[in-house]
Amino acid sequence: MTEWKEYNKLEIPGKMLIPGFSIYLLQINYLNEVYFYIGMTGDPFYPSARAAFHRISGHLELSDISTQNQLMASLRDRNLYESNLDDISITMHHFPINGFEKWTLTSGMKPVEIKEHIKSKDYKNYKKRQAEVENLECVLIYNLKEKIGDKLLNKTNGKKGKFSYEFIHLVMELNEIISANLIKININE
Repeated sequence: MTEWKEYNKLEIPGKMLIPGFSIYLLQINYLNEVYFYIGMTGDPFYPSARAAFHRISGHLELSDISTQNQLMASLRDRNLYESNLDDISITMHHFPINGFEKWTLTSGMKPVEIKEHIKSKDYKNYKKRQAEVENLECVLIYNLKEKIGDKLLNKTNGKKGKFSYEFIHLVMELNEIISANLIKININE
């Protein structure tokens, strides 16, 4: 390997390029601090689900008028963006959730075809699954805000509630990741 001082490498697993429902945890390390951000793919405002990599790229959008760059906005709010990017690393923990089927629209999403698809049984199943994933995201945000406070960068407060038992292993894994990283940071202080 070359000794080029400015060399970096980003490797993206193919699974992070596949559209689908998922929950992700962004872990932001800055010097001896660690922050987290919980999100989902399969946003309820769009009739599809983005790939995880597409979603994180939206979070890092630089435009001030973007509606998808909540992470960037949080970094700016904490003055971590402009002068400290060299000291930041971001890890995306990605948890795909089954139940997403890509739309088979032929017209390139023309309003007439979308209107017809929205009436279908497939779309109703899609919206049901989307609501389950959104509920999980909201409950995770609420519980993490309670546990780690301002270490969670989400602007929304989530909602108190329960999630489906099928997600128990995902939740356990998230807890392990967060606990391990908060402990590592505390040891370094």
